[in-house]
Amino acid sequence: MVRAQGSKYIMQLMPLLEEFLAQPDRGSEAHDRMREGAVILLGSLAQHLSASDKRVTGAVQNLVATLSTPSESVQIAVAGCLPPLVRRLPAAEGSSLIQSLLQSLIGEGSYAERRGAAYGLAGAVKGKGLRALYKLRVIDAIEEACNDKKNVQARQGALFALETFPMLMGRLFEPYVVRVIQLLLAGFSDPNAGVREAATDASRVIMGKLTAFGLKQVLPILLKGLASDQWRTKKGSVEMLGSMAFCAPRMLSRSLPTIVPEIVNAVTDSHMQVATAARQALEDFGGVIHNPEVQAIVPKILAALADPNLNTSAALNSLIATAFVHYIDAPSLALVMPVLHRGMQERAAAIKRQAAQIVGSMATLTETQDLVPYLSSLVPLLRKVLIDPVPETRATSARALGSLVAKLGESRFPGLIADLLRTLRSDKPGADRSGAAQGLSEVLAGIGIERLETLMPEIVSSCSSSSHSVRQGFMTLMIFLPVTFGDSFEPYLTQVLPPILTNLADENEPTREASMRAGRILVIQFAQSASNLFLDEFMQGLNSRMWRT
Repeated sequence: MVRAQGSKYIMQLMPLLEEFLAQPDRGSEAHDRMREGAVILLGSLAQHLSASDKRVTGAVQNLVATLSTPSESVQIAVAGCLPPLVRRLPAAEGSSLIQSLLQSLIGEGSYAERRGAAYGLAGAVKGKGLRALYKLRVIDAIEEACNDKKNVQARQGALFALETFPMLMGRLFEPYVVRVIQLLLAGFSDPNAGVREAATDASRVIMGKLTAFGLKQVLPILLKGLASDQWRTKKGSVEMLGSMAFCAPRMLSRSLPTIVPEIVNAVTDSHMQVATAARQALEDFGGVIHNPEVQAIVPKILAALADPNLNTSAALNSLIATAFVHYIDAPSLALVMPVLHRGMQERAAAIKRQAAQIVGSMATLTETQDLVPYLSSLVPLLRKVLIDPVPETRATSARALGSLVAKLGESRFPGLIADLLRTLRSDKPGADRSGAAQGLSEVLAGIGIERLETLMPEIVSSCSSSSHSVRQGFMTLMIFLPVTFGDSFEPYLTQVLPPILTNLADENEPTREASMRAGRILVIQFAQSASNLFLDEFMQGLNSRMWRT
């Protein structure tokens, strides 16, 4: 009885809704909203009809007729109602509907009609199932339309469909994305502005719906396009990469370390349109930045990326002067990192020092998973700055390394400590070994006193090495360890004082100077708390047979 009453109400309501939708469009926002509501109500009512009820076909026809309404909200509402109704249609009617919508899509109708056909086609295909794309050769027809150089409307309509398919079908459309990427790339370089706009809209929706797996499939294709000799292909690849700004935030953070450097390289491309597209792509990434402090200086960062020679220093100054109170998100980090990379490769020590200082600050201002992808490029640059002739620059780089290790852990920096120890044992110039000594002390402080405990026997024994360069290197390390560890270093005084006093008489003058500096620092820092220890060691030194000691 309840079902009979429901059927009665459906019979009363459906004619009213169909009559309302048959009225001509009035072109007002209020009327569009009324039509949207009527469409949704009609579609919802029709879902309660049995599959054999002829009114299902009539409802679908009414909905499809409404697709020509020049209101995107109405068209989207129709597309949302179609899938459950198309499933109730006989197979032949469903296939015929898809073919009809496909013809309207690539036909010579108005913009609103082709746009509505794209939404309707997506809804119908979703109702028929993904196999309809292959069985009814829908993708083949779209490819043919995209390659029709004589028909602008066909190319634009086909790209409309590539926008609405992922919009309605979501991840179900992902298997076809790799196939249609080349169509989007061609659309970006189309001579018609409407087609280019349709390609941009489609790429944004596709990128926004991609899963991590889909992104892995698409990214190599686009990066390969950047290496093309054809400027149109490069331009399209850049614009598609820029569309990745609309990916899901988690996937975006994983891809940005790969994407942004490639786009930055394209900014200086010899072809003006490629360079312009690259700058626009960077602006797109700047538009999705959530950090308000970085957002305020995005113009300066983009200027530095576009012309590093002129604007890197200004961008670094702005970053240093910024008081960060929010975490730096992945898009912000992706834009800032190329500026820091460039800064650490400048010849001017002041610029290198600024860049290294900012890198050190990043350790406390970013999420670990966002920062880790950049370590493979950051650490070698910091190591390079660590051998700068200017002591202040070396010190800044050492502190930056220590901050990164303290934040991310030693396991993220395999081989770093061993590499610094090798430099201390080498016969490289004094600045190299001094930088390695300071860097090692900061890294050990970042890890913790326990790591120093394990290395101390090796450090002490190396201070008595038969090689004067090794002795000099590890005496230099003794200069920095007490300053870095502070009071925590006091328990090791009994181990380090004897080799320091012994090396005061070393035949190599740089080693003697390093020993004297290390001894003075120990006296200044621990004279009050360990005076008895110092006096005992100094009295023994006074009785030494070596006059220098």
